[in-house]
Amino acid sequence: MSVLSELAKIPIGSYATWGAVILVAATGLVQIAPIKINPWSAAASAIGRAINKDVIAKVDKLEDEITEMRRVGEKRSDEEDERNAKEARRRILRFGDEVRHGQRHSKEHCDEIILDITDYEHYCATHPDFKNQKAQSTIKLLVKEYERCLAENDFLE
Repeated sequence: MSVLSELAKIPIGSYATWGAVILVAATGLVQIAPIKINPWSAAASAIGRAINKDVIAKVDKLEDEITEMRRVGEKRSDEEDERNAKEARRRILRFGDEVRHGQRHSKEHCDEIILDITDYEHYCATHPDFKNQKAQSTIKLLVKEYERCLAENDFLE
């Protein structure tokens, strides 16, 4: 008898069963590139998630806490920026009073006030709700005085 005649005697259900077994084994060993079917990876992933569910929950909680900390940090940063702008305004007004009373200053001190003015005006421009009318006339005076001192080289030595 030939092999083909022997194969013809095997019931068709057996072929289907063995074919399914071979197909599952082949997909487990070989991952088809365009389809990307890998039942073992899916099973391992499901088992891993089940085992590590407590760790995953803790990581999710930490992510939420970090997000909240960043939000609070941004709020604090905004508050710090406003506080810095108010401090710059105080220095500008104090310096303006000194100039009005005839007190002379070094070039370095004048340069620092010009930097304060730049930072203060930038903050005011980016925060339209911030009340900045308090220093406008003093800033005009200081810029005019700074330009005069530069032109005449009239800084305190």
